[in-house]
Amino acid sequence: KMLAIANYEIIDTQTKELACKTVGDGAMAEPIEIFWHCAKALLRDEFWSNRRVIVTGGATVEKIDDVRYLSNFSSGKMASAMAAALYCRGADVNLISTKFDKDLPLDLYTIKVESSDEMLEYLKDSIRIAKKGKLSKATLMRDEQIHLIQKKPYLFMAAAVSDYIPSYAQIGKLKKESLGDEWNLKLKQNVDILNSIDKSDIVTVGFKAEMDEKNAVINALKMIENKGVDAVCLNILKDSSSFGTDTNKIDFILKDKKESIPLNDKLTVAFEILEHAKNL
Repeated sequence: KMLAIANYEIIDTQTKELACKTVGDGAMAEPIEIFWHCAKALLRDEFWSNRRVIVTGGATVEKIDDVRYLSNFSSGKMASAMAAALYCRGADVNLISTKFDKDLPLDLYTIKVESSDEMLEYLKDSIRIAKKGKLSKATLMRDEQIHLIQKKPYLFMAAAVSDYIPSYAQIGKLKKESLGDEWNLKLKQNVDILNSIDKSDIVTVGFKAEMDEKNAVINALKMIENKGVDAVCLNILKDSSSFGTDTNKIDFILKDKKESIPLNDKLTVAFEILEHAKNL
């Protein structure tokens, strides 16, 4: 208690089987959890510290029936890396995703979703909460008064949302006997999440995957113009094997310039993205 009063950070013990063969609270925290707390203490950045940040990730799952769905190859690894980097920088992170890396910090706030409708619902609520602001203290030496400063929230939209979804999701399992030799699955255009949210008073960074290298930057600029985002993280893919890798290469696209982040592991790339995003 005295250490906590003196602003030492305490890493909580965990509940599991103890040396006396009973189960209770008192076991040492997992080494990975100790690592994350140390990383946050060492890597904290005043810009991101206590700033509310939302990250979306993973491929949305759109049900055809109760056993089949439409989706894509996105692994959610880049979103998890972004959330981990923000956690280390001291941000108040909310990760909304369909998939998560297994070694994320335990006290990083996550929301598990599946469909694009579910993601949109939780995202709208999260944006509303983030805009209420988290106040941080700043001291003015002139009059020694403590003022509360509200930091503008950020949104990193790294989710791979399905462009089309089944027009009519079915209850139960569709049988091939009733479908026949051919199955014409009717699809409709999905909701555009980026165009459906209120992006006022929140800095928004979109993520875009392209395979057409020639027109990739042009398409990223169109995304900035048409969807009202502040910047785009452009990822140029070779083919489907590019998904799920542990490395990434990003072009950070602004209206008037392109800043390249070279190939590296995704956590390192995430830290680089945060440095570029600080200037928005």
